[in-house]
Formats: sequence, structure tokens, C-alpha cells
Amino acid sequence: MPVRIQVRGRNYQPAKRIKQKLREEGKRLGRGFDKYVAEKIVETAKVAILEQKWTNKWQPLSPEYLEWKKKKGLDTRTLIATGQYLDSFKVYRSGNFYVAGVDKERIHYFEGKTVKMGDLAKWLEFGTRKMPPRPHWRPAFDYVSKNIRYFWDKFLKEKGRKW
Repeated sequence: MPVRIQVRGRNYQPAKRIKQKLREEGKRLGRGFDKYVAEKIVETAKVAILEQKWTNKWQPLSPEYLEWKKKKGLDTRTLIATGQYLDSFKVYRSGNFYVAGVDKERIHYFEGKTVKMGDLAKWLEFGTRKMPPRPHWRPAFDYVSKNIRYFWDKFLKEKGRKW
């Protein structure tokens, strides 16, 4: 319920005024914060894969697949193989929003086989009938969301702004 103060017959709504002031300040200070957050989601997902931070939540690679990766000289870490998938991570604009994801139309090439990165991302994140899910976008989003205040402060500091 909004707080109202009545003085000499006039109503004052400090919460409303403060909220409006914060909104104006937030717009001024926060220009670019939406893109910054999307960049941090991409960065978090990429670092987590490179450093294998979430392997305790992922089903290990099958021994057959791991052996196949070794024979082909591929990276044996989960979700990396050729590195093309990680290279497709990006932030792009969709309407009024910034999106953290992959270049959906980019093609992953290997041994004459091709697949769109958007399809590959979906299969890796949610799994298929033959492959277990290995979520990396959802945990990255959750991490940034839970630490949004930290990222807001870091954003302001990087931009040389004060709240």
C-alpha cells in the first residue's frame, strides 16, 4: 500500500515520488545495463564450460564417445569438442531486447556433417533421446539473476557512475 502524508489538506505520496525519481535515475544510470547483463550471461556460460564448473550436474560423456573424441584429436572436455559451439556464443538484439545465446544460423561443420548452432544449443541444453541434457544457459541465467545487484554495482563502477 502506498504511503501518503497529508499536510494542511494536501496529499503527498513520498513513495510515488521516490519511485519516480529512482526510475528516472535508473534510466539515466542504467543505459546499456540490459546489454551488459546479456554479455555477462554469455561470459558466465562460456567460462563455466571452459572450466567445466558444472560437470557435477552433467552426466559424464559415454566411454565410447570419449574414446572417439580422443581418436579424432578433439577436446575431451564436455561441450567443447571442436570449439565451434563456444565460438558461436554472442549477444544480439531482437526487437527491444538483448538476447544471450548462439548465432542460430551459423553452421557447425565436422567431417562433412552440418548442423545449425541453434539446433545444437537446444540439443545440448535439453538433451535428446540419445543424449542427456547438459544445461549451461539456464544455470548462467540463474547465476546472473541471483547476483544482479553485484552486476549492477560492477556496471556502474565500469561506467564511472555512482548510484
